Amino acid sequence: MDPSEAGIVVTGANGQLGRAILTRLSRSGRGPGAPVRALVRSERARQTIESMGLDPAPEIRIVDYLDPRAMEEALRDRHCVIHLVGIIKETRTTRYVEAHERTCQALTVAANRTRIERIVYLSILGSSPDSDNACLASKGR
Repeated sequence: MDPSEAGIVVTGANGQLGRAILTRLSRSGRGPGAPVRALVRSERARQTIESMGLDPAPEIRIVDYLDPRAMEEALRDRHCVIHLVGIIKETRTTRYVEAHERTCQALTVAANRTRIERIVYLSILGSSPDSDNACLASKGR
């Protein structure tokens, strides 16, 4: 697939790094011929990206990162994923295993079913499955 004809998907697009990447991609001209697809988990996150006023605006989709079928649909007709989903601290509703490991599993399944050629994954310095730190261990798995 010619990269000039397919776009990039950014997961966790509403986070600090995601917004910076969307801004950079917008400024680099990866626009109408290769639209950036921004994936987020909520309406509030979608509004955050819309409020950035990017031109060209990314295509924004609300997606369940844990659902391989939803991810497959979100990756369709794209060649690259920048995977930024993750957390630094667990909450009552969000655990490391879901945020780090299960999202990667769903992404891998979806990427294998589509034409994704490259996945760029954001980790954390010191990540290792053997780490005593739960966050670093989860990122390392």
